[in-house]
Amino acid sequence: MENVIGFGEVVVAVFFSFAVALTLEWIGLVWLMRLMPVREAEVVTAEAAEHGSQRKVVGLSLVPLERKNAA
Repeated sequence: MENVIGFGEVVVAVFFSFAVALTLEWIGLVWLMRLMPVREAEVVTAEAAEHGSQRKVVGLSLVPLERKNAA
């Protein structure tokens, strides 16, 4: 009986450690994505493709314009 209880404790500890590790990884990925700057996306529509031009869709950017141009 003591062996079963000991085995159960190890199994619970392993599952708990996986849950903590996955939660921390998820939080880290979310914060990493929030730190990354957003860039402008280039979208080619059917009309623009016929005329041979591209239309830029302005996206939100966390980096000031002065810093973007400096790079």
